[in-house]
Amino acid sequence: MSSRMTDAGLKRGIGGILKRTGKKIMAFALTAVLLAGFMVVSGDVVQAQEAPFVDISTNLISLSPQADEVKMNVAARNLPKGMALAFSVADKNICSVEWSADVKEYTQLRYKRGEVFGETIVTVFVKDNPAIASQILVTNKDVADSYVYEGDGNLDIYGLNMTPIPYEVHAVSTDEGGYFGLLYSNAAGESKVLVNKAGAYNGSTTIEKGANATTLHVLASGHWQIVLTPVLVSTTPTQSGTGNFVSGRFKGDDDTHDVYCANWAGKGNYIVWLYDINNGTRQLLANGAGTYGRTKKNIFLNKSHSYYLSVQSEGNWLVEFR
Repeated sequence: MSSRMTDAGLKRGIGGILKRTGKKIMAFALTAVLLAGFMVVSGDVVQAQEAPFVDISTNLISLSPQADEVKMNVAARNLPKGMALAFSVADKNICSVEWSADVKEYTQLRYKRGEVFGETIVTVFVKDNPAIASQILVTNKDVADSYVYEGDGNLDIYGLNMTPIPYEVHAVSTDEGGYFGLLYSNAAGESKVLVNKAGAYNGSTTIEKGANATTLHVLASGHWQIVLTPVLVSTTPTQSGTGNFVSGRFKGDDDTHDVYCANWAGKGNYIVWLYDINNGTRQLLANGAGTYGRTKKNIFLNKSHSYYLSVQSEGNWLVEFR
C-alpha cells in the first residue's frame, strides 16, 4: 500500500519552495536544517484553562509479519490527579492491546497482531470520563507499507508512521545543474542525511529502522521522486552492482567469513555497511575512495539473525563473502 501526500502537506511544501539557487547555497541549507531546531513561541495561555485531552504519539499503527508488535506512547493532559486511562478494541481478532512499562512521563500501549487481516479502531479514554478520548486506526496486513512521494523543489513530508523494520530509500532527481538533499528525522530526535548531491541523482540508501512521526525534508532545485520500500526480499550475501545500493535480507550461517570489497569507480567514496536486522547494529566492511580492493576478515554471521548491505559508490562494485 502506498501513502500519498495530503493537501495540507502539499500546501506546506508549496509555501516552503524557495527560488532556484546555486549548489553552494542549497548545500548550506541542508546543513542548516540538520543543525537547527524549530522554535515554538507560546502565548499567554493559562494551563488550567486548557481543555483536557488524551495525548497519543500516533493515530495510525500498521501491523504485519515484519512488525507483529508496535508500542505507542499515551498520556492524559490537563486532567485532575487520580484519573486513570483505559482502552477498548473494536475487533480483538485483528489485534490485541495491553499496557506496557512507563517511559519517562508517558505510558505505553503494546499492540500485537491478531489472526485476522483488516482494520480496527482502538480507543484510549479517561476511565471516569469516556468522552475524553483518542482513536487509533490499527491495520493488520500480510506485508509492510511502502511509501511513494513525488514533487518539485523543496518539500517537508510530515507524519509518516513507518513499521519498525529497515527501509530502502530510493531517490531520483532529474536536475543536472541543480542540487538534491534529503534529510530524515523522527520524534525521538534522531536524524540522518540520506542524500547530499549536486547535479542529478539516482540511487538508494537506507533507514535502518522505521519509526512513528517520521519527517522527510527535501531540498531540491528540480523534479524528484522518493520511494521507501521495506527490506523484505530474500537474497544472498555476495552482491555486485553500480552506484548506491541497498540489498535484500539474507540469513546468517553461524560461520566466520572473509569479505572482499572492490570498487572500480575512478572517483567518489566507496563505503559498505553490513546491517544486523535483529540487534540493530552495523559493521563497516569498506571505507575508501576511487578504485578499491580489500578484504575484511572474521565477519561472523549468526544463523538466527538476518542481515542486509548498504553500498555507496559512483561506479561498479563487488561485495563477496568467502
